[in-house]
Parts: sequence; C-alpha cells; structure tokens
Amino acid sequence: MSYPYFFISKKNIIDNSIFVSGEDFIHLAKVLRAKVGDIVEVSDNESKRYKASITEIRKEMAVLCIKEVKDISKNYPQISLFIGILKKEAMEISIQKTAEIGIDEIIPVFSSRVVIELDKDKIDSRISRWQHIATGASKQCKRDYICKVSDAVKVSSINPSLFDLFFITVENPFFNKSYISLDKLSDFLRNKKDEYKNKSEKDFRKLGYIIGPEGGFENSEIEILIQRGAIPINFGKNILRSETASIYFLSILDYLFKTVDVQ
Repeated sequence: MSYPYFFISKKNIIDNSIFVSGEDFIHLAKVLRAKVGDIVEVSDNESKRYKASITEIRKEMAVLCIKEVKDISKNYPQISLFIGILKKEAMEISIQKTAEIGIDEIIPVFSSRVVIELDKDKIDSRISRWQHIATGASKQCKRDYICKVSDAVKVSSINPSLFDLFFITVENPFFNKSYISLDKLSDFLRNKKDEYKNKSEKDFRKLGYIIGPEGGFENSEIEILIQRGAIPINFGKNILRSETASIYFLSILDYLFKTVDVQ
C-alpha cells in the first residue's frame, strides 16, 4: 500500500514524535484529508526513514508517532547534471524527470547560446521554483534524499576534473575529436573501473554530465571543457532536444550502474 511521503527536518523529530507543519501539513490535512490513525512515511534527508501514524491534527500542525525506523545511505556514484538554462516548460520537464529517475544534483548553466535572459532576482526566483519541482518529484517517487538544485554557474567556471568522470554530449557531424558512442559506454566504464582498482582507488563516487541549451554549445566551450577533463560522448544520428537528452543519458547511466557490472 502506498502512503503519503514527506521530507522532514531533523529538528521536527523529537523523541518518538514527528511534527509536520507548513506546506506539508496543508497537503496532508487539506489535500489528502488525512485522519488520526493514518500511516505516513517520512525521510529526514540525512540518515533515517520513518513509518509513523497520525496521533493528532492541530490547527497548523500534525503530530505523528514513529512506528518503524530504517537507516538510509546515499548510493554511488552521486550524479550531477549540468544543464544549459532552457525555456520554462523544457527546463521544468528536465528537472522533474531526472529527479524522478534519481539525479542527485542539478546545476543550471549560463552559456553563450542560452536564450533566456535572467537577472539575479529572476534567477533566484527560478531556482526556488526549480527546487520546489525537484522536491515534489523526489516525494512522488519516494526517494530517500531530495534532489538538490544548486545555484546557476557560467560554463567557463565548470571544472570536470573535480569529478571521477564527467561527460559532455557532442554532435558528431560538426565535432571532429574522438568521442565515445553509446554502444561503447559500458566497455568504457568497465575499463575505467579496472584502472581505479589498479591504482587502489575507490570505485566511482562522483559523476557529472553536461547538456547544452536549445542552441547547443559553442565549439570553444566544448574545447575548454574537454581540455579540463570532460569526456565527449555522442548519442547517434538523431539530434535530441536538451530536455530529452538530459533524461535519456541519465536513464542509460542508471541502467548501467544498476544492472551491469560497472560499479
């Protein structure tokens, strides 16, 4: 049976009780019309997941009694999506769907061909909305941890060498450097895993990939990122929309790391 699911700050968990307030309380009491005795699932977004029952519904707060506690821990590799800022609907689709699949962090990126003009107030407002969407998607699919939407960065500030692996998508016709095709990705990851073991290092812990905006990246932007350690990857002859590419590649990575021996 599926129960309502929320993320709660640890400060709202006291002894054997969980206190639900604010937007989560409104959703629980007004939208779901929960009653005393109903079961609710909760994550503290740090180390514990709880199953609890409602013991009291106050004017602006619900009180839950903890029935079960489960330890949670983050899965590896942690995957970050850097994505050129897209038009409203496309950006929101990308955030929602990658959060549902399991992306750990989303970083909006300003690059030369980003068509959206946003000043500081507007970008702060957008990031707040994008985080709201990512949090809602995290609740909907009952993730242990909330997908985080970080502050926007300029493409020139990204450092792929900070990641164990960092991929950049390229279109083969206009880019003549060597790249990895999707049919070779599994072998590439296995080889990288063996290299790590030979160096007595841990398996992949931190992985990133970057998807360009609607107009793609300038060649100079691609060159700089590759010089800094980004690995070019080509999806084939079909040119995908940015939001489709972000979801598509994450799905492939999710499949490879969960079902193929690359971790």
